[in-house]
Parts: sequence; structure tokens; C-alpha cells
Amino acid sequence: MNNIIEILFENAKKYPDKIAIVHKNKKITYREFLVKTLNYSQHFLSKGLSKGDNILIFTPMSIELYIILAAVFNIGAAAVFLDAWADKKRLEEALTIVPCKAFLGCPKAYILKLFSSKIREIPLNFVSGFIKKVKTNIEIPNVDSKDTALITFTTGSTGFAKAANRTHGFLLEQHRILKKHLKPEINDVDLVSLPIFVLHNLACATTSVIPDFNPRKPSKFNPKKVLRDIKKYNVTTSVGSAAFYENLVKKQKIGGIKRIFTGGSPVFPKTAKKLRENFINSQIEIIYGSTEAEPISSISASSLIANTKDLKKGLLVGKPIEEIDIRIIKPTDEKIEDFESSIVENGVVGEICVAGDHVLKEYYNCDTAQEFAKINYNGNIYHRTGDGGFLDENGNLFLVGRIKNRFQYKDKTFYTFPIENALLEIPGVEMGTILRINSLVVIVLESKLPKEQLAKTLIDRGFELDKLIVTKIPRDKRHNSKIDYEKLKNSIISYCTNP
Repeated sequence: MNNIIEILFENAKKYPDKIAIVHKNKKITYREFLVKTLNYSQHFLSKGLSKGDNILIFTPMSIELYIILAAVFNIGAAAVFLDAWADKKRLEEALTIVPCKAFLGCPKAYILKLFSSKIREIPLNFVSGFIKKVKTNIEIPNVDSKDTALITFTTGSTGFAKAANRTHGFLLEQHRILKKHLKPEINDVDLVSLPIFVLHNLACATTSVIPDFNPRKPSKFNPKKVLRDIKKYNVTTSVGSAAFYENLVKKQKIGGIKRIFTGGSPVFPKTAKKLRENFINSQIEIIYGSTEAEPISSISASSLIANTKDLKKGLLVGKPIEEIDIRIIKPTDEKIEDFESSIVENGVVGEICVAGDHVLKEYYNCDTAQEFAKINYNGNIYHRTGDGGFLDENGNLFLVGRIKNRFQYKDKTFYTFPIENALLEIPGVEMGTILRINSLVVIVLESKLPKEQLAKTLIDRGFELDKLIVTKIPRDKRHNSKIDYEKLKNSIISYCTNP
């Protein structure tokens, strides 16, 4: 098979009456999903779309979205997605990198046309929810594994957003590996708040329940609505960000979910303890990966919590999966000229690089990013993750923070994660980090405790710093779990002009 759509069509034949997706009390079976996918395919072809066209999609997570995606994949076109929080500048930069032939959005999304000349230049327009049945019978193009299926953009945490070129072969390989490691069962009902995993579930013939929440604010939703769906549809598994789950268990403990998979941001022991205490008898697995490589490794919450002796070294994320080849190279902000001589031994901290069939091989129309982040070595394409880390003598992978956030102080290189983990262990601290701003070493804490009390605690625990700032720490817009370091630096720099 060349793509996930072929698997989906097979599932529709095997399990026609099985529920494929549930969202806001609406359901669709696999047979109904297939019929609508074929109809949408004909509609798109009849309106002038063809294989190889890029389609910008602004439709929220819903049954409709995945029918649209399946139809776009089916005709060999490419679905282009931007994060819902993308501003005008990011939107127009993205459309410069990835020119689109069609714009497909929900009615509200058409407001974007008022603000973006780039969207107004797109020739074809479709409104989701208003695609009617057509009588055409245009031949469906053959879709190859090398054809682009999906173009998404990285968060830009490494400096600038990059267009990830996800081919049909890439998505198929990612599905194969996720299926092996997540071990879905045919009768699973999966509560899924990470969009890409609904595609994976459709290929697994499991049922996806899309929660009633705003993906733009994964930590701010009404838990009662989601808890109602968990009970109503007998949810057995779930995939989501740590922020999503932390908000879900604010009001009560939750039982009945057998397996929970979380990722998208670092999960420190403090968060793992909270999840394990509040999800009763659930097996919680923490996945480490990125847009370009998902998964890289995984670890159970219980194993992470039990690993207390290495907290000062870094954040344990388990052993790399067997399908991935991992190398650690000397940390640098420059392009790698000689990969082999850059590789370091186990135990030495450096940048994590990965290769494998489910590792993204190329960016779309991003030559600068391609040259910097992709390295051809011994016939494999290695991806520079931008994450600092090391492998210990037992092959366990530890993260120490982003390479670009490291800094020198008193002839020593500091990374953020070991210190952030130590700060989280201070009672009353919700989040904390360490930064080098100008010549100052600054610790930033998010806490309701008095600054004087926090300062004394830091001194008592042996922290070295020039300045302490207590403030709200901004999170990333995608998962609302990771620290937005650039935004934080910009917000506090005025406090650091003088010692």
C-alpha cells in the first residue's frame, strides 16, 4: 500500500458499521466516512483541483475536517495547515513558501481574506460544511508514496518556522511505527486532542472521540464537557498534551481509561506524578518526538518518577525506539560540515540527531532549513532536532534543553532542563527557568509565594544567580506546555539592564 487512504478504504469494507469519529454528539461510521470521502473527491476534481495542488485548510478539528483531508489525499493533492494562532505575518510568510491553488475554510475563516492579500490571491475557494453531492465520475489519480500529502509548519522554536513536507510514504511509515508502539486494540475508543492522531486512528480502525475544546487553548476548557464524553462513549485510551490532561483533572480524579499517551512538550516528574495520581489505574506513557520525527523514544510515567538519582543530569525520556538511529553531535549554532567528526561518545552532552523511515527527509521550499537541519551521512538523512541531550551507558536518552538556550557561566555550559526540574521541586513553584541576559544569570519563577521567601529558598538550595524575577511565564501557543523562551526574554529584558 502506498498511503493511509488505501488502508482507510479497506477498513470501511471490513468494519462498515463501526463508528469512526465522534464529535459534539455527532457520529460517522466507516462506511459513511468512505462515501463522503469519495463524494468530496469528485467535488474537488470537478471544481478544478488536481494531483499536486496545494490546498490551504482552515477548518477546526471535526468530522468534516477529516473527510476533507481524506478526499484531498485521495486525489493526490496536498493539505496545507497553519496553526490556528498564526498571525498575519506568519500566514503570509507561509503562503510565500507554499503557494496554494485553493483555500478551504469554515465560514469564520473567510474573515482572513479581509486581512491577507496572499489569501485573496488564491484562485479557488471552498467553504467547509457546504460541499454538496455531485454526479460527476472523474477518474481518481494514482497516488505514489513519494507524493506530498500534508504540509505543516514547525513552531519556529529553532529560529523560524519551516514547512514540513509529509509525503504519503512518510505518513504511512509513521502510522506503522505508532501502531507498533502504541499497540491499539480494535475495540479501543480514543479521546484524541492532537490532530494527527485521528488520521492514525482511522488507519487502525479504532474510534476517535474529538473533545469539545478549543485547540488554541489546550489548558483552558471546561473539563465537565470532556468528562461527560469520556463516560458517555466509554473511552479506553487517550492521546493529548500534558496541559490538556492537567486541566482535565483539575476538578476530580478520573478512572476507566486504560492507556494515556502524552507528548508535544517536556514532561517533568512533578507533572508525571500529578497525572499518575489523578488518572486511576491508567498506564501513562510519555512520548518524545517532534514535527519531523514522531516518536523518537518513550517512557512510562512510573519509570520517570522512579528515576530520582539522575534529575540533576537531565530529563529521562527512555530508550530510543528500535526503528530510529540516533547520534549525538557536538553542540553548535552553525551548519555541520563534517558529521562524523562531530559525533560524541555516550555520556557527553550534545545535539540529538535522528534518522529513520519515519523521520522527515525534507522541508518544502526551505533550502536554508534543509541545508542546516538535514545531514546526509552513510546513505541516511539525519535530522538535527535542536534538542540537547545525551545517551548514558545503558542506552537511555536524556534531554537537557534546547541547544540555542545554552549559555556559558564561570567556564561552565548551562542547559535549562536540569535547573528547571530542580526549580519545579520547590514547593509553591508552578514553573521556573534560568536565562543568561546580557551579563546576568537570571532565574524566573512563576509562583504565588513572596519573592523574599523564594529568594531565601534558592540560596538555601545552592542556586547561583544574579537576579530573581517572579512573573507569569509564557507558554508555547501550540501545546501551552513548553516555555516560550524568546517571549519571556523580551518581557523581562527591561528588568535586567542593571544588576
